[in-house]
Amino acid sequence: MRRIPILVGVWLGLAVQATPAEKDAVPRAQGLRPGLVFMFFDDGGFARPGSHGLDARIKSHGVLSEIASHGVDARIDLDMQGIDGFSQLWIGRLRFPVDGEVTFSAEADDGVRLYLGDQCVIDGWGKDRPRAGKARAAAGQMLPIRVEYFQSGGESYLRLSWQWPGHAREPVPDAAFWHDGEHAKRGADVAAGKVQVAPGNAPNVISVPTGSEEFKTSIYGHSPRGEPSCEAGRDVERPIRLRPGAHLFVDDFLVAQASHVRRRVNPPRRDPAIGNPLITGKEDRCVGPYLTVIRDAATGRFRIWYNVYKEKHKDGTARFATMESEDGIRWLRPARVLEDPGPINFGSSVIDEGPDFPEPDRRFKLAWWAEGGLKIAVSRDGLDWSMFKPWPVVRHNHDINNLFYDPLRRRYVATISVYTTGPTWTGQRRTTMQTTSRDLIAWEKPWYVLTADDRVDEGQTQFYAMSGYLARGDLLLGLVKVLRDDLRAPDTPDGAFGVGYTTLAWTRDGEHWVRDPAAFFEPDPDPNAWDHAHAWLDFQLPVGDRVHLYYGGYRYGHKMDRWEGRQIGLVRIERDRYVSRDADGSGGTLTTPPVVLEGARMTLNADVWGEIRVRLLDTRGGPLPGFDADQCRPMRGDSLAHEVAWGDAPAALPDRPVRVEFLLRDARLYRFDLVVCPD
Repeated sequence: MRRIPILVGVWLGLAVQATPAEKDAVPRAQGLRPGLVFMFFDDGGFARPGSHGLDARIKSHGVLSEIASHGVDARIDLDMQGIDGFSQLWIGRLRFPVDGEVTFSAEADDGVRLYLGDQCVIDGWGKDRPRAGKARAAAGQMLPIRVEYFQSGGESYLRLSWQWPGHAREPVPDAAFWHDGEHAKRGADVAAGKVQVAPGNAPNVISVPTGSEEFKTSIYGHSPRGEPSCEAGRDVERPIRLRPGAHLFVDDFLVAQASHVRRRVNPPRRDPAIGNPLITGKEDRCVGPYLTVIRDAATGRFRIWYNVYKEKHKDGTARFATMESEDGIRWLRPARVLEDPGPINFGSSVIDEGPDFPEPDRRFKLAWWAEGGLKIAVSRDGLDWSMFKPWPVVRHNHDINNLFYDPLRRRYVATISVYTTGPTWTGQRRTTMQTTSRDLIAWEKPWYVLTADDRVDEGQTQFYAMSGYLARGDLLLGLVKVLRDDLRAPDTPDGAFGVGYTTLAWTRDGEHWVRDPAAFFEPDPDPNAWDHAHAWLDFQLPVGDRVHLYYGGYRYGHKMDRWEGRQIGLVRIERDRYVSRDADGSGGTLTTPPVVLEGARMTLNADVWGEIRVRLLDTRGGPLPGFDADQCRPMRGDSLAHEVAWGDAPAALPDRPVRVEFLLRDARLYRFDLVVCPD
């Protein structure tokens, strides 16, 4: 790509008059070259270097040229056409014009920062932020300069000027800007993705991907890379201690043997009575599939947070809005649009630490993507937010992330999307990494938790995000947004592209994730449906005996009809009924590995047309006296808590290693529960 050089102007500002050759002699003797090194990014936060084939043009002095990923600019005088949502960085040296104080000013849409040395002279990262500032130095002093610029939509321009007493305001001329070989090398390294940069005065935070991260990911039913299987963390020689609570059959961790029993994924069904979409693009200004719904324990009322567009027909920025509901279905309008805690692109992850949290002003946490990474704000009430830190706490190069609190390990977890290449997939694709923190400040080096494999996944399978986490027993469940931009939903308009659906993922150790390649929730096949192209589950909320699954739907496809076509709906499932183990009328058995049952009694979540019986075996497979199948009362019907009993009176579960064998006939088994005390 090429870039038209900007015409060299005349510098009238030096206190000591000299010829151009004399002025240039000193910096050239120091190994400096004219101009500033620039780096272009096709996002608003210095995350994705290069233009990546964008059909856009840069305009300088009325001349259009192609965008370059990096190069040298003679001065700061930029106009851009044909692109929304980009950023640019200039580095080098500025020769100070006079002894004393100089006022610098910028004309910019949208945001600009100017650093001279360690001083932030202009901190204008937003339309309503300052556009001028002052600096003091000696005439001829060569100050390190860094100029940052971002644009999110509409007009895009940046011009830098200076003035001082007795000298009128003028554009900072070409002769003021210089760079050296180190600046040029850094520009090339950034453009090549070898070095990451951050906007603002952010400290040196984690930035990914670098190419050295670990892979802690596997695919259910496949281990093509030799990663841990879905039984990761299980020592086959030692009995598994099963704590009180739910134990789901989503994976094979508790399946040692199965005969005539098959695993079945149970997608949630759309319910016409719900009246989807619940949150609309036209009325509620919804602009993305990212949301959080929390139910207040004291009042029982529901509250949703989601993204609304900041200004219609402008890409790259959003705001947060909230509404309340009595039932989580019908929302009280109009939505309340919240004051921005800082620049916002996408995402709406809210954590409520509860009324007893020791820092009341930080009870609520809100996370989203902006300025190249994970931004966090805090609040007392979930309505008025302030920045936790002014910089991204983790930087990553794709604009989707999620934050949640893992109650099993008592730590914060961020899942972050990156756009990168990898050893098991072709080309650059969106994929998912994870990092954890105890304090939201110090984060572990991220690792991969969702990756594509061309030997398993069809086409250009990408993982847009993972969210909607729910802890059930020792299992942590997540919802995976799968994107297929190489597909097109049937009967969509010309130019439409992209199909999005949802799959399940889970972890038992909080580190390694297993994803199910089978679809869990898919777009509506009806071409007139509001969610015909995308159906991305984003949040799970237990409500009584059901789980509310809130999702984002698109009618036409990825990046289509963004101002009215991105909406939020709801489907529901019975508690924990994601995956079942099924047997038909001929019957089947499922047997666990050796386990220690830390409970007084057992219940089953099962839908039974025939019957289910349970027997307990010793570790060698022999039946325990009093706990054989013919002594177990048969369970029939549909219940989330079938009581397991042997004989007429409930018997306490043995406090020794056993194998649990389930005998199923015309039945679906979802989970078993260990209850501490009898009712």
